[in-house]
Order: sequence, then structure tokens, then C-alpha cells
Amino acid sequence: MPKDQVHNAGLTKHMEFELNKQYLAKNERVNELTAHFTKVLKTVLDEDAGQIVELEEIGLYEWLRDRMFTASTTALLGERLLQMYPDFCQDFFGFDNDFMSFFFQLPSFMLRDAIKRRTRIFDNLEKWAAEMRKLSGGKAIHAEGPAWEPLFGSRLNRARQLDYVSRGLDTRSSAALDLGITFGLSSNVIPATNWMIMHIHDPNGDATVLPRVLKEVKEAEKPDGTLDISKLVSQPLLQSIWTECLRLYTDTLITRHVNDDLCLPLDEDGKHVVAFHPGDNVFAPSWLGHHDGAVWGARAPHDQFYADRFVTTNPDTGRVAFSMDGTNGKFFPFGGGKTICPGRVFAKQEALGAIAMILLRFDITVQGFVDAQKKSKEMFPKPAKAFTGTSVLAPGGDMIVKVRRRQW
Repeated sequence: MPKDQVHNAGLTKHMEFELNKQYLAKNERVNELTAHFTKVLKTVLDEDAGQIVELEEIGLYEWLRDRMFTASTTALLGERLLQMYPDFCQDFFGFDNDFMSFFFQLPSFMLRDAIKRRTRIFDNLEKWAAEMRKLSGGKAIHAEGPAWEPLFGSRLNRARQLDYVSRGLDTRSSAALDLGITFGLSSNVIPATNWMIMHIHDPNGDATVLPRVLKEVKEAEKPDGTLDISKLVSQPLLQSIWTECLRLYTDTLITRHVNDDLCLPLDEDGKHVVAFHPGDNVFAPSWLGHHDGAVWGARAPHDQFYADRFVTTNPDTGRVAFSMDGTNGKFFPFGGGKTICPGRVFAKQEALGAIAMILLRFDITVQGFVDAQKKSKEMFPKPAKAFTGTSVLAPGGDMIVKVRRRQW
């Protein structure tokens, strides 16, 4: 961004926090966004159903990734963007792989393809926004209008488009922020959802997990085939699997800038401390806390997926519940404090909604696994190699499956 645009964006950054609070933190608004996400995903899956069941095998992550991105982007930004820019999904996940290289400021000669891809994304987002403004009479429909409309999509996006103008941001800067919100709502939840569905179907895992998950998603299905999202996101096992996948596969760096002298104790008796001074930066990696054997190893090995890690059963009533007891300070996939991820509520609804819609429609049989080069392998995929701080790690391979229509 030019200096004046950096100044404008930084000076009015608080407006983004306010919009996120209003349209991503309030349950009513999040439920609207989730409702349209599931509506689009249903259409995508129904269109897929005839063709996909004819195939002998598919890569589960590759298939899921593209369908979820289509539904999420349409719910957020409207239906015209992917019509105008059909390669957005491919370019976006290329940018997702490149992102930490930009963050760590690798030299430009090492990033030629990444820079071309980012430029292509910005160009297309600028063209889309200009065309949508033209079709909508010069500006986006007010956020307090319909919950969703085809040109600019969600209330959140329409509020952001109007905000860009009031902040004095040009079309290029606006495109960068459009990519940013897309990144925030897609780059982590899609691989997290993939880990969930792969572990649910792991042929070497607990065979009771899939039937128990199916029971929970069926309980959340309404008579008309839509989902009771409130019921769905309250199901104990689904919540546990979501949380366990975030624990296992999230590698976040929580960053804080020190304004005053600070002595941070490293043990309970304060014998060991680290001194920080104004201007210092502090990084807290989630990976260490998320993989601490002393915290997570009581019920199952800390370095293995355990679907019931966050499920408790009342010995008197037999009631099953989701519980995060004893995890304080050791589990923070979304950061914390004032800068905690504003999209965390939608992310959970999006992930569990996608899992439910896929399982209600399709019966998935695992055929095997492949590595990142699509070569056959025997073992469940491990995370792809990535920079520290990548957030949810993508799989370094895929699960090869046969998909059939589910018969209830």
C-alpha cells in the first residue's frame, strides 16, 4: 500500500474491530451467515452427487476444500465473484501456501510466482468490486438491509465495502482487505474441517466414532432437511472432535508488543523470570501448550488424535457433556484478549455444518492414502511442512475415498 493508504488503514483500524464485533460476534448475525453457507453448500453437494458417486475414487481433502471455499466465499462476498473469477479457489490456496513467506519477508526473487499470484488476486478483486458497485448503483446495499444479496453478499461484507469508502481507501487497498477477510474465514477452518472428517473415517481409528457422530448430526437435522445449528454446535462428541483437531493441528504465534518493563515468571515460585523492556515483542507459540504431555496425556497419548478427549460422562446420571476443564492457559487456537479471532464462532458453525451436510448425504469408504506428490502410502497423512505460526496446518497428503449416497 502507498504511505497515505497505510496511514488511512491504520488510523481507522478500530472500525474493522467494530464491524467484526457487530457481524461476526453476535449470534443472530453469525447464524445468518451460517444459514447461507449451508444453503450454498447444499446446492454444491447436490450438484456434485450424481457425478461424484460414479467415480471410483477421489482425494477427500481436495474435493472438500473446493466445495467449502465455494460456499464460504459465496456466503461472504456474494455469487458474482466466483462467476467472474472462477480460478479464485486455486489462486487463493496458492496464496495461502505463500503467505508466511510474505510475512517473514523473503527476498522478492524467491517469491516471483507468489507475487504474480497475489497481483492476479488483487486485480480480479478490484474488477469484481468495481462491477458490483456499478450494478448496485454506485455503492453496496446497506448492511441493515437483507441478510444476503447476490452482488456483495453478507451484511459483514456490505458494511466493510461502505467502510472502505468512509476511511478513504482506494480500490487496491480495498482489494487487499477483501483478500484478508477471505483469508481469515477460509484458510484455517477448511483444513480443520478436513482433519475432522479424515479422523472420523480413519480405518485405523476408533470404529465407534463414525456411528456416534452420525447419531449426533441426525439429531440436529430438521424435518425439512436443514440443520438446527444451535443443536449441532452443542453436540458433545462433535465439539470434542473440533476442539481436538484444533489442538493437534494449530500452530499459532500469539504476539504482544511490550510497552512497559515487565518481569514474566517462568515457574510458580518465581525463581526463574524473563525481563522484557519497552519495544520488545513477545511470541507465545500455541504448539507447546497444545502438545504438553503433562496436560493432555492423562486419557490418551498427547500426540495422537482422541475423539473423546473433551467428553465427560456424569457417573450418576450417565449424561455426556463437552468439557474444557483443566485446559486454561494451554489451549488458545484463536489467540486471546482483545485480539482474539473474531471469526471463531462462525468457524465452528461452518466446520460442523459442513461435516453434518456431507455425512447426511454421503457414505465414505477409505481406499488408501497419498502423500503431497500423490504417491500411494500406507499411513494417515501428517501435517504439511510449514513455517511456525501458520495457524491450522494443511495435510501433507490426502485420504483417497469412494463416495456413495447414504441410505438411511
